[in-house]
Amino acid sequence: MQVAQEMTAQSLEEQRMRRQEDQDLYARSDPPPQTREAQTPEAPAPATVLVFRDQHKVEVQNYAIVGQTLWNFTGQRTQKIPLAELDLTATAKANDERGVDFRVPGAGEGQ
Repeated sequence: MQVAQEMTAQSLEEQRMRRQEDQDLYARSDPPPQTREAQTPEAPAPATVLVFRDQHKVEVQNYAIVGQTLWNFTGQRTQKIPLAELDLTATAKANDERGVDFRVPGAGEGQ
């Protein structure tokens, strides 16, 4: 009986050592390539410039156009801007020059 207990104890100790070696090997291994790529921060998209009728300009990063209103979500507060306050032709041209796509949905488009 003593010999059986010693063999069981030895077997358990060998299993524990193998698990520890596996854990050590896993901890030392480099992360897979896709994990490293996912950790690389992406450059922010260029800002969209809004040109108002009085010709002042505002840059926005996050906005939505709903009906006749542009909602600016950039910053701490949401800002409601009626499209009538914007010079839409100048806004489209200024963004086109920057390589930014700015389109106002037409009647029925995007709704």
